[in-house]
Amino acid sequence: MSQAEKKVLVIADSITVGELAETLNLPVTQLVGELFKNGIVATINQRIDFETAEIIVEELGLDVELRRKEAETASIQRLHKPSEAASERPPIVAVMGHVDHGKTTLLDTILGTKTVTGEAGGITQHISAYQTIRNGRPITLLDTPGHEAFAALRQHGAALTDVVIIVVAADDGVMPQTVEAIRFARSANARIVVAINKMDKEGANPDMVKAQLASEHQLNPEEWGGDTIMVPISAKMNEGIDKLLDMVLLVADMEELKADTDVPAEGLVIEAHMEKGKGSVVNLLVEQGMLKPGHFLVAGTAYGKVRTLVDFAGKTLKEAGPSTPVTVTGFKELPQFGDVFTIVKNEKEARLMVERTKIEAERNAASTNVTGADILKMMTQKHDTQDLNVIVKADVQGSLTSVMDSLRLVDTKGQITLRIIGSGVGNVNESDVRLAESSDAIIYGFNIELPPAVKRLAMRDKVQIRLYRVIYELLDDARQSMEQMLAPEVVETEVGKLTVKGVFRTMKEEVICGGEVTSGKVMPNVLARVLRGGDQIAEVEVTNVQRQQQEAKEVFEGEMCGLSLKTVKKLIVEEGDKLEFFTRELVKRTLS
Repeated sequence: MSQAEKKVLVIADSITVGELAETLNLPVTQLVGELFKNGIVATINQRIDFETAEIIVEELGLDVELRRKEAETASIQRLHKPSEAASERPPIVAVMGHVDHGKTTLLDTILGTKTVTGEAGGITQHISAYQTIRNGRPITLLDTPGHEAFAALRQHGAALTDVVIIVVAADDGVMPQTVEAIRFARSANARIVVAINKMDKEGANPDMVKAQLASEHQLNPEEWGGDTIMVPISAKMNEGIDKLLDMVLLVADMEELKADTDVPAEGLVIEAHMEKGKGSVVNLLVEQGMLKPGHFLVAGTAYGKVRTLVDFAGKTLKEAGPSTPVTVTGFKELPQFGDVFTIVKNEKEARLMVERTKIEAERNAASTNVTGADILKMMTQKHDTQDLNVIVKADVQGSLTSVMDSLRLVDTKGQITLRIIGSGVGNVNESDVRLAESSDAIIYGFNIELPPAVKRLAMRDKVQIRLYRVIYELLDDARQSMEQMLAPEVVETEVGKLTVKGVFRTMKEEVICGGEVTSGKVMPNVLARVLRGGDQIAEVEVTNVQRQQQEAKEVFEGEMCGLSLKTVKKLIVEEGDKLEFFTRELVKRTLS
């Protein structure tokens, strides 16, 4: 059956084994068996992703083409459809782009702050939300991470967003994370405004940037007859910033952004962390309604009563309306970043809602999700792989997720299995050390401190705790740790060949013979295979080489020489035997 004649089946991003069997009209036992052959012990209720389903269909040789069901991005972006009575709300603007192209510097200039100075390595490590006023109108700004390891955070940033400012350096042009930002913006149905930054630098070429965006990514500048606004700026010199904000407001006006204020407050969790003296500190973005102190909130499996409500600058608020980023305290435990928060009447209702969510989560967790990456890894890896156990601690929930996701993506070519046996938000504690000691694990800490008492316990129990402020340094360390576990590779290098012309002495552990070097060279302290009729009969070591009855360091092709061969046991070498000379060394293996 040709490609065109193949039956097309549309499935979601994830599907249970039972549902897939039904879709394919196959006995579920056959599907489970195929998974088992590939190293996956699956149950009928176990969920697999789209890529895994494709692999299984291919393995079974079915004349079926799977297609992914289109995601409903609109439901991700907006939690609530505004009513006819909805009022205008501020635009939510994500600042995205390649690392070091000036996203955070742009925000610093807009806000008149120096947020970048607090960033390790000058790289934004989690989503931060701010507000600025332009011509009496508020604009909510989201600073999203630029490093490749924070793709998940950027994805959430795009999903929150009405307008995306994509920052592109005028001297660098379009880079991988620029492309990623464009993709995220489009998936979230957000309008794109391009800020061509670093116009103050020598070598700035805005036309090159425009040409790249137009030809490769279908973002045509307005001045070229397209519909994409592109504004040349210098964040460092504060040039073009006002025009950029005016363009953002213009785009926002075209979108007619509205939200209801007379409905229960609803929105998304941007960040969450623990803070001494305050407990859980959670950053929220209100999408509709009015959030006030005293409100009972539910977000995923966490709930609480709003104890304090402050804006991004730490100013106490009596209420927060749509598109407003706020920080609240009062959650009993930390919600996950990206969780939807809602208002409920009282604590009893909050507890019941959380209990239902936890039961559902446990039900889903009982059927371990298998990804395409998992199955491919299992299909290719050997059974003698080694394990690297790690515990991950981070300052906030979003960073924790990104670090863990990035660690799982480290390619070990099936040689090392990285197992995250524990994780959490906050500083390393004694329980972490005890778990690490019992499971021979390394503790990785990201943007956290190490209490002295915990440090002493770790030193006593010989537990390794490694703290980092920059994520790619943490990932490099993990990669090096795994490389150290790899057995060295044996590398053999051919040196030369010789045909034996005469045998002068044969002893218990030594043979003295002579012959002609037919290729390459021969020298002392190399190894040699003794071949007879094409078959190897022994492996020996060359201890001495002589030419014209003189010791020689090297003898080359076409020359005659005498050899002393060290043997493990008595060896009979005959005229006509071939010697192949080689070196053997242990080379440290890497994951690259």
